[in-house]
Amino acid sequence: MRILQIHNKYRHYGGEDAVVDNEFKLLKKNNIEVNQLFFNNDELSLGKLFYNNSSFKKTVNEIKLYKPDVVHVHNIFYKASPSILMAAKKMNVPVVITLHNFRLLCSGALFLRNSEVCVKCKDLIYPYHGILNKCFQNSYSKSFILSTFIGVNKYFNTWDKYIDNVILLTPFIKNLIASSSLEFNDKKLLVKSNSTDDFLEDSTLEKKRIGFLFVGRLSKEKGIDTLIDIFNNLSHIKLDIIGSGELEFELKKKANNNITFHGKQERAFIKQKLLKTKALLFPSICYEGLPNTMIESFSSGTPVIANNIDNINEIIEDNYNGEIINFKNEKVIMKKIEEFDKMDLAEYQINSRNTYLTKYTHEENFRNLRKIYYNLLNNEKKNNKY
Repeated sequence: MRILQIHNKYRHYGGEDAVVDNEFKLLKKNNIEVNQLFFNNDELSLGKLFYNNSSFKKTVNEIKLYKPDVVHVHNIFYKASPSILMAAKKMNVPVVITLHNFRLLCSGALFLRNSEVCVKCKDLIYPYHGILNKCFQNSYSKSFILSTFIGVNKYFNTWDKYIDNVILLTPFIKNLIASSSLEFNDKKLLVKSNSTDDFLEDSTLEKKRIGFLFVGRLSKEKGIDTLIDIFNNLSHIKLDIIGSGELEFELKKKANNNITFHGKQERAFIKQKLLKTKALLFPSICYEGLPNTMIESFSSGTPVIANNIDNINEIIEDNYNGEIINFKNEKVIMKKIEEFDKMDLAEYQINSRNTYLTKYTHEENFRNLRKIYYNLLNNEKKNNKY
């Protein structure tokens, strides 16, 4: 079986890029032939967002040369465009796409506005709220173009027409997409989790742990500003912060000495911190997919204390592999962190580790991915019979 991965890279390497790399290595390791076709946004014309003829030709040529059995798409924005899906259809190759965010419905991609979850455009054919609220890069003109793109493709049923299977990362996201104005055939919607390396090389849980950890972008939607305020009032407890972003300078200025900023770090550094922290803190205020740091935390046998927001509150099992708390209530959060700092977390650690072993190993991911590909091929053969 031959797989062609297609991905429009982001300007800054992030979670989606990591998933693409991870699944490429996973397929190769399990003797599945796989090739990659990348696009990037270095030179971008928003007019080509709707259809990019050069991307169409590039995809057709790649399919002719490589002759894949399945095309697996991870991101089409912006240079790749829907033209890559049309190219695959023209060449009679089935397409599966992984939806890592909500860009097909929301011009801001996150269902977030004014630091609150906003799903006003979810059920609309034309997501005009995105224009009114300048949801894309705080620009009326750019939001108009992207909102029009979303509306036009829903009106012409582009996604259901050119995509054979849609991979969603969690059951919550599947239900959200199924009930939206995208109107996918429900049989096309599949749930498959991502996976991560096993951070416990000898399967021994670290017992001596100190302080708490945040890993992520230092931006408003990640809830990091709230976290700084909380730990400024917990000067006796250590907080390590890994990541960079637009709030970094501002947060460093107001943070107390118990808070250490490590900036952007390599995975080995993150691994060592996860293995020695009492809990990963996840105060995000937006709908997340399946955060890599969260499943890496489970791999480390480290529980997660997360904001009570939909999707995340289903990944974390309250009082089992972590805690779900409303981060708006700072007094409650402070009390919980102080409790975690003093209590024996052995059971939480074992449960977190079991969560990883049950759901997020590379072996489990490969089994599910392989099943999706083969089912897609079998359905294609059946359809071509008649």
